[in-house]
Amino acid sequence: MNFEAVKQFIKEAGLPNFRLTQVREAVYKRGITSWEEASSLPEDLRKQLDQKFPILSFKVSKILYSQQDRTAKALLTLQDGLQIETVLLKPQDTWSVCVSSQVGCALHCSFCSTGKMGFKRDLTQEEIADQVLMWFQYVRKEKLGERISNVVFMGMGEPLLNYVSVVEAVRNLSNPDYLNIGVRHISVSTSGIADKLHKLAVDLPQVNLAISLHNADNAERSKLMPVNRKFDLDDLKKALEEYIAMTGRQVFLEYSVIENINSRPEHIRKLADWIYSIKDNYLLHVNLIACNLGRGEKTEDRVVKEFAAGLKAMGIAVTIRKSMGNDILAACGQLAAQKR
Repeated sequence: MNFEAVKQFIKEAGLPNFRLTQVREAVYKRGITSWEEASSLPEDLRKQLDQKFPILSFKVSKILYSQQDRTAKALLTLQDGLQIETVLLKPQDTWSVCVSSQVGCALHCSFCSTGKMGFKRDLTQEEIADQVLMWFQYVRKEKLGERISNVVFMGMGEPLLNYVSVVEAVRNLSNPDYLNIGVRHISVSTSGIADKLHKLAVDLPQVNLAISLHNADNAERSKLMPVNRKFDLDDLKKALEEYIAMTGRQVFLEYSVIENINSRPEHIRKLADWIYSIKDNYLLHVNLIACNLGRGEKTEDRVVKEFAAGLKAMGIAVTIRKSMGNDILAACGQLAAQKR
């Protein structure tokens, strides 16, 4: 919702300030899905708000539910008819939302379904933040909890190629007057847009940064991720060193294990060598996940565990992340905004 526009409308209408407080309470605390539910507001004001300010900037076209875990995926139709997907998941005891930042993606990573869509357009900050607001409405309505605790920019698109809207959305989501999600509970994942890391360190120094790495060999990474041809591992290393020096924050290296592609012992050695070449590398942590190869198919857990054991033997901090929502194509790399 464009709360700033609502604020301006209430001011220009000469309404008392407590009306704004009532709006904020209804939308961001109670999770109303229609203005009719804002019972504290007079009927004529509810009608005006309904006509001028939709609570969500899109229509929820479909929600799919995983039979394997507590994951749900929503297909959203934007006002121009384009579609995106967003995911609600509960990896531990709190609810997390995986948001999209673009319609499609221009980077064409070989293992990612979103890249096969091509790039359509950037999302506005409102369209990004509203994905979290929508899931907040959902968990309140279904009595699943009181709040959304974490947000990860790991959905459709490359967040750092929609930089301004992503930064504005993070500030919106973390605003105490809105959903009040702590910045340290918001993660931004990038395929390695090295020239944006300095700016991110300045604008959002407390956000969690994740780098989608997936290979530590330049030639092989370029095949998996064409973005490496523009920002190779040396560029990424320099940008990471500067980012860490500026923020002092831990950085996560995301590595989707693809059997026989990036899972062999030489890949473990090259990854460890690349990490050790980076200054203050104790702040780097590898997150491994089994690559999703198709509907219900993924790299065997055995392969991921062997890769993790190899890294640990070389002194690298590593965690195996659980793949969630695979049966509804809601897991990492599977979002493609297709009606199913």
